[in-house]
Amino acid sequence: MSDRTATSVVVTLASITGLPQEVCEQPDAILEHDLGVDSLALLEVVEILQERLGITVPDEVTVRVRTVADLQDAVRPLVTASASTTPKDTAS
Repeated sequence: MSDRTATSVVVTLASITGLPQEVCEQPDAILEHDLGVDSLALLEVVEILQERLGITVPDEVTVRVRTVADLQDAVRPLVTASASTTPKDTAS
């Protein structure tokens, strides 16, 4: 995962939860139990990540997210796909 993507996930979780980034970067942290991220907060996290990273996270992916690693694994291919389909600026 790119540093930008990993940082965006951690910063967004920390912003929504109010917890330190060190807590939010633990891959095995369970979003609801360890970070207090309920389903509504998860939707807010996903919305912010979509805006920051220029991606769309399908609902069926969001409902499977349970841990920080799950969220990172869900976002990683979407960012990669977005980067590979973004038109390059050809203006000189």
